[in-house]
Amino acid sequence: MASTSTNKQPMMLDRPASTSTLVRTQTGQLFSTSLLPTSIGNVTKIFDVDQALTDTQISGAYIDEIFIRYTKDVSRVIDSVTASAATYTRAAAVLTVTLNNHNFKVGQKLFFDTQSGGAPVEEVTVTAVTGTNTFTANSSASGTINNSNVNIQKPVDFVFYLTNVTTVTGTSQFLPLFVANVESVPADQSFSLSEKLILPFINSPVVHSGSANFGGTNTSFAPKLRGLMLPRGSGLHVGISGTGSLTNGFYVNVQGGYY
Repeated sequence: MASTSTNKQPMMLDRPASTSTLVRTQTGQLFSTSLLPTSIGNVTKIFDVDQALTDTQISGAYIDEIFIRYTKDVSRVIDSVTASAATYTRAAAVLTVTLNNHNFKVGQKLFFDTQSGGAPVEEVTVTAVTGTNTFTANSSASGTINNSNVNIQKPVDFVFYLTNVTTVTGTSQFLPLFVANVESVPADQSFSLSEKLILPFINSPVVHSGSANFGGTNTSFAPKLRGLMLPRGSGLHVGISGTGSLTNGFYVNVQGGYY
């Protein structure tokens, strides 16, 4: 159904649109240093809202979902980059891991690939960030282990940018919107930015009471819509934290439409 002057609901689209783009390029630096890429070529365009300004039939685009799909189907770990060598100790069931510039956050899951010391090879959850180079997690086993080795698969961190120029000529024209952290565990090999509550709210309907709304028993989603409203002449891009390229990439899929 096409939008009209009296009905501007964003889901009423004149033309549907969807894209799927394979992304492997990293921004050239860690996001703990800066969200901006080190060069224009270190980001990938994933959606174009007539940046060339040749389509006079549209005024913008509405994105109602972005999801990320790993290029392989894995059962243990998302191995998009080479695992990082780390050391660990265990006291009772608490693992203390030393890994330079880990950038882990409390609650993130990782694949704990033990190389020595005898701790189980398993998926663990970060329980505390104790420093730039250290964090803790809980092991499924208990006992004392000192100064042993482990390989850690770090999350893949994506930043999404908006550009508002016909031709990008400098990295400062990439405007960071939000970051999505894809954890290295199988549950994140298909990753919805709506389901993970990363896409922002785009409207403000009146909140109604009842079990079908915020925090209700019948739904895990709020009645507000999540997505992006992009003006004509803009573009949506993505970059990945780090330097070089991923060994295995991700498809970044965008669905929406023009209005």
